[in-house]
Amino acid sequence: MITPPGRQVLLFAAGGIRFALPLRAVHEIVKLPRGPGRPAPARSVPLATVLGLSGEPGFALVLEGGSAGELWIDELGGVADLADAEVFRLPERSVGARPSPFAAALRFGDTLHLELAPLALQDSRPVAWRTPARQGDLPAAERELVAERGGRSLAFPLSLVVQVIEPARPSPVPLAPRGHRGLLYHGRAIHPVWDAAALLGWPEVGEPSVTLLIDAGGTTAGVLVDRVRGVGEGSASDPVRRPHWDALLAPLEEG
Repeated sequence: MITPPGRQVLLFAAGGIRFALPLRAVHEIVKLPRGPGRPAPARSVPLATVLGLSGEPGFALVLEGGSAGELWIDELGGVADLADAEVFRLPERSVGARPSPFAAALRFGDTLHLELAPLALQDSRPVAWRTPARQGDLPAAERELVAERGGRSLAFPLSLVVQVIEPARPSPVPLAPRGHRGLLYHGRAIHPVWDAAALLGWPEVGEPSVTLLIDAGGTTAGVLVDRVRGVGEGSASDPVRRPHWDALLAPLEEG
């Protein structure tokens, strides 16, 4: 069966990130020459560079429309059918730029692709998200999970914890705000993943490998920690932060 043109998407990569674009938006695909003699049209957009990534363009996507220009990408990944994809709207605060250069997230198999919005890409500008008001810690809960990040302890009421996921493999999002580590697919949905150290203003040391998926702030989000303490580990005298997770993870308007 032939896939209808409106359902076809071109899959490709730039800077190590997977992207997608409706095939009808692409007029032509041109292989770029390697080396210093490569031409640089005035309307060319090196995708990796624009998104703050490191890439080596190998192809130019000549886009439909007189003002669209060329999109320089690193690798081609083939053509796919949207009927085979799960389509998601990106969670709030996943992109620290407006307008967002990404129209959606498409999941083909086990791989997440960001659908580009080329015209928005050209006009996208950084935005500052409103910082949540500082609040004191919550009182100790009868049942809570205690984790560690950068040698410091923090607690999560068990009523908020959806799942503990290890190892953590979120899909990174270019132009993400500080502390955002990517998107996690779980339970037929995608969730933003945040570094606990960034949320709490702690030094972001090491590479946390455990995601605590929690339901807080009207959303389900992942919080990255180094490890979860075992039962009976630590003592009552150990200092433990008990943040207002609802406030830290709630979607915030631009500042």
